[in-house]
Parts: sequence; structure tokens; C-alpha cells
Amino acid sequence: MLEKNGVQKDLNILIIRFSSLGDLVLLDPLLKEIKMGFPQSKIDLATKSEYAEVFAPAPEIRTIFTLDGRGLTGLFTLYRKLRNDDYDIIIDAHNVVRSLLLTFFLNSGRVLRIKKYHSKKILLIRKKQNFFEGISPIRDRYLELAEGLGIRLSGKDHHLTIPEKAFEKADELIESAGFKNNSLIAIAPGARWDTKRWPEEYFHDLVSRLAQNGHTIVLIGDKSESSLCRRIADSENNLIDASGRLTVLETAAILRRCRLLVTNDSAPLHISEAAGTPVAALFGPTVKEFGFFPQMKNSKVIEIPLACRPCSRNGSKPCRFDTKECLSSIPVDKVLEAAMEILDDPGTAD
Repeated sequence: MLEKNGVQKDLNILIIRFSSLGDLVLLDPLLKEIKMGFPQSKIDLATKSEYAEVFAPAPEIRTIFTLDGRGLTGLFTLYRKLRNDDYDIIIDAHNVVRSLLLTFFLNSGRVLRIKKYHSKKILLIRKKQNFFEGISPIRDRYLELAEGLGIRLSGKDHHLTIPEKAFEKADELIESAGFKNNSLIAIAPGARWDTKRWPEEYFHDLVSRLAQNGHTIVLIGDKSESSLCRRIADSENNLIDASGRLTVLETAAILRRCRLLVTNDSAPLHISEAAGTPVAALFGPTVKEFGFFPQMKNSKVIEIPLACRPCSRNGSKPCRFDTKECLSSIPVDKVLEAAMEILDDPGTAD
């Protein structure tokens, strides 16, 4: 705990964030800042089992406790794993019913919670009334939790901890396809929700034009997006289809080898920036106020201002006009222009 005069003793800290992948990746700077501020602290993380791999190599974390299964049964099992630890501080970086229940029953001297701004989001979505006073990215909201502990933020650009084995797998995939780590451009055409996907035929056109300009394209995505990537990869030679073949950290490694990523509003956006690679990101149903826009200086956002935006908190609701105009009206030329601007930026490494 902390003494009144600010002298540090060992801190036993639990951080809770169950999902999703992009949010977990954005959580990484918080872990690093806490460890820098309190080097002797013991930091545990509670998250869903499918996301545990993201932090497996992170030196800041002592133990990862996983939430397995659904409903109260899984939550109670997690509680039983945690109840014997006497946490000085619990950081609820999720602020949902499950995390509220968990923090209520665990013994802790102090609880800090992330701000979610639910009412402001609802007003912006339903009434198109914007009451956001400035825009606070999710990453910064996490870092505010560190400031709540009295930590003076370092201002460093933290990168995700990527093990050497992940780089070896990424390099093997690139070399086995007959390419080298030069002028690689990553494309992530998928997204969890269909309404957040730029049209497939547009991605195919973009890939063709980039390949014709001499760039090697790396398609990334999880197994559910492999068929989409295969269709886009069809008939293209200057291309590596890595979809469904890499773990999250291996994906981060291959993105680190790329000069930029073109992506929808989805987890690869945050993985790429966490690996140190800028993005050209397409936004449709969601907006900057929600906190998930890219943060790197040389990253670009491509969006079209429409009166119907935003239409949902995370893009999960179908387009009520059945047109997906917010994305379908973004031409390939506009995305290609953004990609070229990033490649020409002196801050983008060759």
C-alpha cells in the first residue's frame, strides 16, 4: 500500500478487463506505467481465457487469472481463484455488471473504475446531440487510472511485448512466400460486425493497385476471416495470405515488419499501433468520440460525414437504410491516397 507521505510499500494490484481484443491491447500502456511508477508492485490480470495469450510474455504481470465459461458460474469460479489474495487496489478497467460484482465481493482497500460515458453515447447515437467535452481516447482513459494512483505518466510510446518466437514465425512466413521484409503493406479486410466492413470488392481493387505499385501485401485476420481473405487474394501474386495462420502476438510481429496497415475499425488497428506500425483506418458506424480512433501521429482516418453517424456504440446494429453508405461511399482512391501519405511521411520507417 501507500503511506500517507507517498513512500511506496509493495502494492498488490488486480486489473480486471474481460474483453475484447482491441481493448486488451489498449490496456498495455497502463500496465507499463503502473510498473514504472511502482516497480515493486505485484500486478495480476483477470481476463477471458481467449485473451490471456496477449499478456503471457508481459513482464509487468505476475499472474493471469482467466474467466472461463459464461454466466455466474464462470464468474464465481474466477472469484474463488482470487478471493485469497488481499489486493490493496483493484482497477476495474471494464466497468460492466460482471466486473462490478467481482469487485464487490473481493476484499480491497481501494477500487478505481474506467469512465464509460454511456449516457453521452446514447444521446449522440439516438438524438445526435454531442455532449462530449473534448475527446478522451480509451487508451488515455486507462492511463487516467494510473494517475488515480498518484503516478506521474512518463509520456513514453509503449509498445506491446512481442516475444522473439513470434518474430521468428512472422519472418518464416514472409520468407517462405519468397519475399523479404521490405515495402510490406498489411491489409485487414475483416471486422466482427458486417456494418464495419469496407466493401470486399474495394479491398480487392486496393490490393491490386498497391501490388501493381510494387508493394508486397500481407492479408491478416482470424480464422473466421480466412475465406474473405482468400477471395481478396485470388489472382494476386505479390501477396501473402496470413489470415488464420497466426496468433495475436505473431500478428503483432508481422505488423511490426510492415510499413503500414489498412484496416476497418477493428482489433488489428490497435494491434498494429501497439506494435509501432501506423494505420489507415476506415470508420463508418462509429465516431471519434467513442475513443477508438488511431493515436499515432502518422496514422490516418478515412471517414465520410453523414447525418446518420454514429448509428451504434460498436457497429453491431444493421444499417437501417440497408446501404452502409458510411463505408460504401468511401472510394478506393481516397484510401490509396491516405496510404501513400503514410508511406511518404518521414516518420514512417522503411
